[in-house]
Amino acid sequence: MATVRKFSEAVLKNIKTVHSENEFKATFVNGHWRSPRFSLRRQAELRKACLFNNIDPKSIGMPEVEPPKIMQKKPPKGHKQQREYAAKQAKIQKNLQDMPEKIRKWKDDLAKEKEKTRPSLPF
Repeated sequence: MATVRKFSEAVLKNIKTVHSENEFKATFVNGHWRSPRFSLRRQAELRKACLFNNIDPKSIGMPEVEPPKIMQKKPPKGHKQQREYAAKQAKIQKNLQDMPEKIRKWKDDLAKEKEKTRPSLPF
């Protein structure tokens, strides 16, 4: 449901005059930032009044509306266990492939150690 817009006399007076671009932006003067003559809320009000009265906001010196910045989406950080899961699984698979060789080597080493402890005489 649309409402009837009522603009103050000051707003209607401001849309009829041409303003410099500096009146809409903060300026750095003598080492200090000075706020603009028209706050962002007042600028929005002026812009709405201009559009309501069929006036181009650029014609009175207003800057164009900047589109909102697109936020970059980062993947969720997650827990350390979750981040390292793929590398851990790859390491497990590699070790499983090498397992028969490791078992054979271990059994050979065990047999060699047993031979060393066995006495040379049969009694």
